[in-house]
Amino acid sequence: MNGWQIWLQDQPAHTMAAMSKTDGDLFALVTAALVLLDDGAGTPLDAWGDLRSVVLAPTVTAELFVNGDERTVDVLRLVWVPGLGD
Repeated sequence: MNGWQIWLQDQPAHTMAAMSKTDGDLFALVTAALVLLDDGAGTPLDAWGDLRSVVLAPTVTAELFVNGDERTVDVLRLVWVPGLGD
């Protein structure tokens, strides 16, 4: 992820703010997952393709737009289900 920028659209930014107030540990886990984006198979981020769905934590998924030319990742949507798995 060196040299890549991550941008949160409005909905993910609001969800992350709510998460930080409710569950600081989960917020830290999701933040780390975004910074260290990895598909588990070692595929370079710029080879992921444009639109990608990822699991960031057991209760959080995201839809990402990956632009390899610009080296940016836009988080388009973040789905958080509080209390799932408790």
